[in-house]
Amino acid sequence: MRINREELLRQLESVVPGLSTREIIEQSSCFVFTDGTVNTYNDEIACVQKTDLKINGAVRAEPFINLLRKMTEETLEISADKNELIIRGKNKRAGIQMEHDILLPIEAVDKPKKKGWKKLPEEFSDALAIVQPCAGSNESQFSMTCIHITPNWIEACDAYQASRFNIEMDIKKSTLVRKESLKHILSLGMIKFNETKHWIHFKNSSGLILSCRHFIEEYPSDDITKIFEKHRGESLVLPKGLKETIEKASIFASENPDGCILNISLQKGKIVIKGKGASGWFAEQKKSKYSGKELQFGIPASLLESLVQQYNKCTVSASRLMVKGSKFVYITTLDIVEKKEK
Repeated sequence: MRINREELLRQLESVVPGLSTREIIEQSSCFVFTDGTVNTYNDEIACVQKTDLKINGAVRAEPFINLLRKMTEETLEISADKNELIIRGKNKRAGIQMEHDILLPIEAVDKPKKKGWKKLPEEFSDALAIVQPCAGSNESQFSMTCIHITPNWIEACDAYQASRFNIEMDIKKSTLVRKESLKHILSLGMIKFNETKHWIHFKNSSGLILSCRHFIEEYPSDDITKIFEKHRGESLVLPKGLKETIEKASIFASENPDGCILNISLQKGKIVIKGKGASGWFAEQKKSKYSGKELQFGIPASLLESLVQQYNKCTVSASRLMVKGSKFVYITTLDIVEKKEK
């Protein structure tokens, strides 16, 4: 069949979030084609998208998508052979192993009811961009690795920092979703959502459905609320030009396996922003009216960038820094820098 290469590539790239780098489930590293759709599933994320490639079977995702990216033809001839997917371009052919038996357990994902789709709040992606970097990575504290979605706000906390964005969401009850699952929502233009027993589903205008497994567990919302309410501190105006500083410091900080975390040092009359990685470091000093004790804290670069683009004021106490907007609040723990005797 004749297939537009770029359109097929778009369809396949949209379901990449559901792939697994290691095959923990049979065919979880494959694009699975069935009934005019392409599916991926890795136990925590499932994706399904309509496709122009009308075949039934499983094809290894990495070689297939890489081949399509490297080819330049506008259209390709693609057909299914006995155990291969054959791709033909101008003066070139390729074959990729294909399994006709579909073993990927896509039936394990609850199917959303057609009448269950609801409008996703327009600010959901903005809210997610602010709270998602605050979720932790310590698997022994499972709830801290998740985003907490409630009818009135979404929030995240890793025991050192916390963020909450007030947004009305028409969900049945509060739920937890892994931050690694939800991060894909940011770039996919989702406009609707749907709840089922074990999954929350998101849909965009192209028909892509991305499903994230959700969990019903305790979350320390009351404790986080108390921290927000009790915070009192000195007002601090953040200097201009931080966006460019963040970008330069992120060059090195992005090399760290735990994420792109910048170190911020508050000193009398100045703020120092530093990013450090395996290959080097970058630091820049900015003038400030801060006059308190020398303090320092770490903050995800993406979150700091989101904050400084919208707000230039925060409050600083002896132990915490808080940024508060009309709909969100962010707070992080500060460390007092002890001066060593020379």
